Amino acid sequence: MPPDVVARFADSPNRLVATTVVRRERLSPGFVRVGLTGPGVGLLADLGRDLRVKILLPGPDGYPASLSDGSSEAAWRAAWRGLPAQKRPVMRSYTAPRIVPEQRTLDLDFFLHDPAGPASRWAARARAGDPLLVSAPAAARAPASYGVQWAPGLATRVLVGADETAFPAVAGILASLGRDVRATVLLECGDPADVVPFVGAGPGASPGVEVRVLQRGGRPGGVVLLAAVREWAERYGAGAAAAGAGFYAWCATESARVAEVRRCLLGAGLAGTQVHTQGYWIDRSGAARHPEG
Repeated sequence: MPPDVVARFADSPNRLVATTVVRRERLSPGFVRVGLTGPGVGLLADLGRDLRVKILLPGPDGYPASLSDGSSEAAWRAAWRGLPAQKRPVMRSYTAPRIVPEQRTLDLDFFLHDPAGPASRWAARARAGDPLLVSAPAAARAPASYGVQWAPGLATRVLVGADETAFPAVAGILASLGRDVRATVLLECGDPADVVPFVGAGPGASPGVEVRVLQRGGRPGGVVLLAAVREWAERYGAGAAAAGAGFYAWCATESARVAEVRRCLLGAGLAGTQVHTQGYWIDRSGAARHPEG
Protein backbone atom coordinates (compact mmCIF):
# COMPACT_ATOMS: atom_id res chain seq x y z
CA MET A 1 0.00 0.00 0.00
CA PRO A 2 1.48 3.44 -0.91
CA PRO A 3 2.87 5.05 2.28
CA ASP A 4 1.25 8.42 1.56
CA VAL A 5 -2.21 6.80 1.35
CA VAL A 6 -1.65 4.98 4.65
CA ALA A 7 -0.47 8.14 6.37
CA ARG A 8 -3.26 10.37 5.06
CA PHE A 9 -6.19 8.02 5.63
CA ALA A 10 -5.01 5.76 8.46
CA ASP A 11 -7.40 7.36 10.95
CA SER A 12 -10.33 7.85 8.59
CA PRO A 13 -13.61 6.38 9.89
CA ASN A 14 -14.89 6.04 6.32
CA ARG A 15 -15.82 2.60 5.06
CA LEU A 16 -16.58 1.50 1.51
CA VAL A 17 -20.19 0.31 1.33
CA ALA A 18 -21.76 -1.67 -1.50
CA THR A 19 -25.23 -0.31 -2.28
CA THR A 20 -27.89 -0.87 -4.90
CA VAL A 21 -30.44 1.53 -6.31
CA VAL A 22 -33.98 1.05 -5.03
CA ARG A 23 -35.59 4.14 -6.59
CA ARG A 24 -34.96 7.21 -8.72
CA GLU A 25 -37.14 10.28 -8.30
CA ARG A 26 -37.16 13.50 -10.33
CA LEU A 27 -37.19 16.28 -7.74
CA SER A 28 -37.18 19.24 -10.13
CA PRO A 29 -36.13 20.09 -13.69
CA GLY A 30 -32.46 19.81 -12.72
CA PHE A 31 -32.36 17.34 -9.82
CA VAL A 32 -32.70 13.58 -9.46
CA ARG A 33 -32.80 11.78 -6.11
CA VAL A 34 -31.36 8.28 -6.09
CA GLY A 35 -32.34 6.03 -3.17
CA LEU A 36 -29.76 3.40 -2.20
CA THR A 37 -29.73 0.45 0.17
CA GLY A 38 -27.32 -2.21 1.39
CA PRO A 39 -26.42 -4.02 4.62
CA GLY A 40 -23.42 -1.75 5.18
CA VAL A 41 -25.60 1.37 5.20
CA GLY A 42 -26.85 0.24 8.60
CA LEU A 43 -23.36 0.88 9.99
CA LEU A 44 -23.04 4.46 8.72
CA ALA A 45 -23.32 7.66 10.74
CA ASP A 46 -26.20 10.07 10.12
CA LEU A 47 -24.24 13.31 10.59
CA GLY A 48 -26.42 15.64 8.47
CA ARG A 49 -25.46 19.23 7.58
CA ASP A 50 -23.04 19.30 4.63
CA LEU A 51 -21.65 15.78 5.17
CA ARG A 52 -19.74 14.80 2.05
CA VAL A 53 -19.19 11.24 0.94
CA LYS A 54 -17.34 9.68 -1.99
CA ILE A 55 -19.03 7.68 -4.69
CA LEU A 56 -17.26 5.34 -7.12
CA LEU A 57 -19.13 4.95 -10.37
CA PRO A 58 -19.23 1.48 -11.96
CA GLY A 59 -17.57 0.93 -15.31
CA PRO A 60 -19.03 -1.11 -18.19
CA ASP A 61 -17.81 -4.30 -16.50
CA GLY A 62 -18.83 -3.31 -12.99
CA TYR A 63 -16.24 -3.01 -10.24
CA PRO A 64 -12.78 -4.59 -9.87
CA ALA A 65 -12.63 -7.29 -7.19
CA SER A 66 -9.98 -5.27 -5.33
CA LEU A 67 -12.62 -2.72 -4.29
CA SER A 68 -14.29 -4.76 -1.58
CA ASP A 69 -17.31 -3.98 0.59
CA GLY A 70 -16.33 -2.83 4.09
CA SER A 71 -12.80 -1.71 3.18
CA SER A 72 -11.21 1.09 5.18
CA GLU A 73 -10.55 4.32 3.32
CA ALA A 74 -6.79 3.70 3.29
CA ALA A 75 -7.34 0.22 1.82
CA TRP A 76 -9.84 1.13 -0.88
CA ARG A 77 -7.94 4.21 -1.97
CA ALA A 78 -4.74 2.19 -2.28
CA ALA A 79 -6.61 -0.43 -4.31
CA TRP A 80 -8.16 2.28 -6.48
CA ARG A 81 -4.80 3.93 -7.13
CA GLY A 82 -3.28 0.58 -7.94
CA LEU A 83 -5.64 0.06 -10.88
CA PRO A 84 -4.69 1.12 -14.41
CA ALA A 85 -6.07 4.61 -15.01
CA GLN A 86 -8.52 3.40 -17.66
CA LYS A 87 -9.98 0.83 -15.24
CA ARG A 88 -10.41 3.06 -12.19
CA PRO A 89 -14.03 3.81 -11.30
CA VAL A 90 -14.73 7.53 -11.58
CA MET A 91 -14.71 9.11 -8.12
CA ARG A 92 -16.90 12.06 -7.12
CA SER A 93 -17.89 13.82 -3.89
CA TYR A 94 -21.55 14.29 -2.93
CA THR A 95 -23.53 15.51 0.04
CA ALA A 96 -25.44 12.74 1.80
CA PRO A 97 -28.41 14.57 3.33
CA ARG A 98 -30.40 11.48 4.27
CA ILE A 99 -28.83 8.41 5.85
CA VAL A 100 -31.25 6.25 7.85
CA PRO A 101 -29.08 3.48 9.34
CA GLU A 102 -31.95 1.58 10.95
CA GLN A 103 -33.65 1.30 7.57
CA ARG A 104 -30.37 0.77 5.70
CA THR A 105 -31.22 3.58 3.29
CA LEU A 106 -29.17 6.43 1.88
CA ASP A 107 -30.37 9.14 -0.52
CA LEU A 108 -28.16 11.14 -2.85
CA ASP A 109 -29.39 14.17 -4.80
CA PHE A 110 -27.75 14.71 -8.20
CA PHE A 111 -27.83 17.95 -10.14
CA LEU A 112 -27.97 16.96 -13.81
CA HIS A 113 -25.20 19.08 -15.31
CA ASP A 114 -25.26 20.36 -18.87
CA PRO A 115 -23.18 19.09 -20.57
CA ALA A 116 -23.38 15.97 -18.45
CA GLY A 117 -20.41 14.58 -16.58
CA PRO A 118 -20.01 10.94 -15.46
CA ALA A 119 -22.14 11.23 -12.30
CA SER A 120 -24.94 13.11 -14.07
CA ARG A 121 -25.06 10.48 -16.79
CA TRP A 122 -25.14 7.69 -14.21
CA ALA A 123 -27.90 9.33 -12.15
CA ALA A 124 -30.02 10.09 -15.22
CA ARG A 125 -29.96 6.41 -16.23
CA ALA A 126 -29.98 4.75 -12.79
CA ARG A 127 -32.40 1.85 -12.41
CA ALA A 128 -33.44 -0.37 -9.51
CA GLY A 129 -30.73 -2.93 -8.85
CA ASP A 130 -27.86 -0.86 -10.24
CA PRO A 131 -24.76 -0.99 -7.98
CA LEU A 132 -22.95 1.98 -6.47
CA LEU A 133 -19.98 1.99 -4.09
CA VAL A 134 -20.15 4.71 -1.42
CA SER A 135 -17.46 5.68 1.09
CA ALA A 136 -18.94 7.30 4.20
CA PRO A 137 -18.23 7.57 7.95
CA ALA A 138 -18.97 4.51 10.07
CA ALA A 139 -21.02 5.37 13.15
CA ALA A 140 -18.79 3.34 15.48
CA ARG A 141 -15.73 5.41 14.59
CA ALA A 142 -16.85 8.83 13.34
CA PRO A 143 -16.67 12.04 15.38
CA ALA A 144 -19.80 14.16 15.05
CA SER A 145 -18.00 16.64 12.78
CA TYR A 146 -16.21 14.19 10.48
CA GLY A 147 -16.72 15.05 6.82
CA VAL A 148 -18.71 18.16 7.80
CA GLN A 149 -17.33 21.59 6.93
CA TRP A 150 -20.19 23.63 8.44
CA ALA A 151 -18.67 24.91 11.71
CA PRO A 152 -20.51 28.05 12.89
CA GLY A 153 -19.61 27.64 16.55
CA LEU A 154 -21.75 30.02 18.59
CA ALA A 155 -22.59 32.31 15.67
CA THR A 156 -26.12 33.70 15.68
CA ARG A 157 -25.83 35.38 12.29
CA VAL A 158 -24.74 33.45 9.18
CA LEU A 159 -24.32 33.90 5.45
CA VAL A 160 -24.83 30.86 3.19
CA GLY A 161 -24.08 31.05 -0.54
CA ALA A 162 -24.30 28.28 -3.12
CA ASP A 163 -25.11 27.19 -6.63
CA GLU A 164 -27.03 24.00 -7.45
CA THR A 165 -24.10 21.68 -6.73
CA ALA A 166 -24.36 22.63 -3.06
CA PHE A 167 -28.15 22.86 -2.68
CA PRO A 168 -28.34 19.48 -0.85
CA ALA A 169 -25.68 20.74 1.56
CA VAL A 170 -27.60 23.98 2.07
CA ALA A 171 -30.74 21.99 2.93
CA GLY A 172 -28.84 20.08 5.60
CA ILE A 173 -27.31 23.26 6.98
CA LEU A 174 -30.64 25.07 7.22
CA ALA A 175 -32.21 22.09 8.98
CA SER A 176 -29.50 22.31 11.64
CA LEU A 177 -29.97 26.00 12.49
CA GLY A 178 -31.20 26.99 15.92
CA ARG A 179 -34.26 29.22 16.02
CA ASP A 180 -32.16 32.11 17.35
CA VAL A 181 -29.93 32.14 14.25
CA ARG A 182 -30.52 34.73 11.54
CA ALA A 183 -29.41 33.57 8.11
CA THR A 184 -29.02 35.19 4.72
CA VAL A 185 -29.05 32.54 1.98
CA LEU A 186 -27.91 33.38 -1.56
CA LEU A 187 -28.78 30.67 -4.09
CA GLU A 188 -27.63 30.86 -7.71
CA CYS A 189 -29.57 28.75 -10.20
CA GLY A 190 -30.50 28.36 -13.82
CA ASP A 191 -34.12 27.47 -12.98
CA PRO A 192 -35.80 28.70 -9.75
CA ALA A 193 -37.76 25.43 -9.63
CA ASP A 194 -34.52 23.71 -8.63
CA VAL A 195 -34.50 25.66 -5.36
CA VAL A 196 -37.89 24.42 -4.17
CA PRO A 197 -36.98 20.85 -3.06
CA PHE A 198 -34.26 22.22 -0.80
CA VAL A 199 -35.61 25.39 0.82
CA GLY A 200 -39.29 25.30 -0.18
CA ALA A 201 -41.32 27.74 -2.19
CA GLY A 202 -41.63 30.38 0.54
CA PRO A 203 -39.32 33.25 1.47
CA GLY A 204 -37.37 31.26 4.06
CA ALA A 205 -36.89 27.83 5.57
CA SER A 206 -37.72 29.07 9.07
CA PRO A 207 -38.12 32.30 11.02
CA GLY A 208 -34.98 34.37 10.68
CA VAL A 209 -33.95 32.82 7.35
CA GLU A 210 -33.93 35.10 4.29
CA VAL A 211 -33.52 33.29 0.97
CA ARG A 212 -32.55 35.17 -2.18
CA VAL A 213 -32.81 33.28 -5.47
CA LEU A 214 -30.30 34.51 -8.05
CA GLN A 215 -30.99 33.48 -11.64
CA ARG A 216 -27.88 32.79 -13.68
CA GLY A 217 -29.36 33.87 -17.00
CA GLY A 218 -26.82 32.03 -19.14
CA ARG A 219 -23.76 33.45 -17.39
CA PRO A 220 -20.92 31.18 -16.23
CA GLY A 221 -21.58 29.29 -13.00
CA GLY A 222 -20.67 31.19 -9.84
CA VAL A 223 -20.50 34.63 -11.45
CA VAL A 224 -23.91 35.78 -10.23
CA LEU A 225 -23.28 34.39 -6.74
CA LEU A 226 -19.94 36.20 -6.55
CA ALA A 227 -21.60 39.48 -7.49
CA ALA A 228 -24.26 38.99 -4.81
CA VAL A 229 -21.64 38.23 -2.15
CA ARG A 230 -19.70 41.36 -3.14
CA GLU A 231 -22.85 43.45 -2.77
CA TRP A 232 -23.56 41.84 0.60
CA ALA A 233 -19.98 42.45 1.78
CA GLU A 234 -20.14 46.12 0.84
CA ARG A 235 -23.31 46.61 2.87
CA TYR A 236 -22.83 44.26 5.81
CA GLY A 237 -19.21 43.10 5.84
CA ALA A 238 -17.96 45.58 8.42
CA GLY A 239 -20.73 44.70 10.87
CA ALA A 240 -20.17 40.97 10.35
CA ALA A 241 -16.44 41.40 10.96
CA ALA A 242 -17.14 43.32 14.16
CA ALA A 243 -19.37 40.50 15.39
CA GLY A 244 -16.35 38.19 15.60
CA ALA A 245 -17.40 34.68 16.59
CA GLY A 246 -21.03 35.80 16.41
CA PHE A 247 -20.90 35.66 12.60
CA TYR A 248 -20.05 32.83 10.19
CA ALA A 249 -20.10 32.49 6.39
CA TRP A 250 -20.23 29.31 4.31
CA CYS A 251 -20.10 29.45 0.51
CA ALA A 252 -19.69 26.77 -2.17
CA THR A 253 -19.60 27.09 -5.94
CA GLU A 254 -17.17 26.71 -8.86
CA SER A 255 -13.57 26.51 -7.60
CA ALA A 256 -12.12 29.63 -9.25
CA ARG A 257 -15.18 31.72 -8.35
CA VAL A 258 -15.27 30.54 -4.76
CA ALA A 259 -11.66 31.65 -4.30
CA GLU A 260 -12.81 35.13 -5.33
CA VAL A 261 -15.73 34.88 -2.91
CA ARG A 262 -13.29 34.17 -0.09
CA ARG A 263 -11.05 37.10 -1.06
CA CYS A 264 -14.12 39.33 -1.13
CA LEU A 265 -15.22 38.36 2.39
CA LEU A 266 -11.74 38.58 3.88
CA GLY A 267 -11.26 41.91 2.12
CA ALA A 268 -14.36 43.19 3.94
CA GLY A 269 -12.56 42.55 7.23
CA LEU A 270 -13.86 39.10 8.18
CA ALA A 271 -11.35 36.81 9.88
CA GLY A 272 -10.45 33.51 8.26
CA THR A 273 -12.08 31.69 11.18
CA GLN A 274 -15.40 33.34 10.28
CA VAL A 275 -15.39 32.05 6.70
CA HIS A 276 -15.55 28.63 5.05
CA THR A 277 -15.45 28.48 1.25
CA GLN A 278 -15.26 25.36 -0.88
CA GLY A 279 -15.09 24.55 -4.56
CA TYR A 280 -17.80 22.02 -5.42
CA TRP A 281 -16.92 21.79 -9.11
CA ILE A 282 -14.37 22.96 -11.69
CA ASP A 283 -15.25 24.77 -14.90
CA ARG A 284 -13.01 23.15 -17.49
CA SER A 285 -15.14 24.04 -20.49
CA GLY A 286 -16.01 27.70 -20.15
CA ALA A 287 -19.66 26.69 -20.62
CA ALA A 288 -22.39 28.74 -19.01
CA ARG A 289 -23.60 25.75 -17.03
CA HIS A 290 -21.77 23.24 -14.93
CA PRO A 291 -19.51 21.00 -17.02
CA GLU A 292 -18.98 18.21 -14.54
CA GLY A 293 -21.01 16.12 -12.16
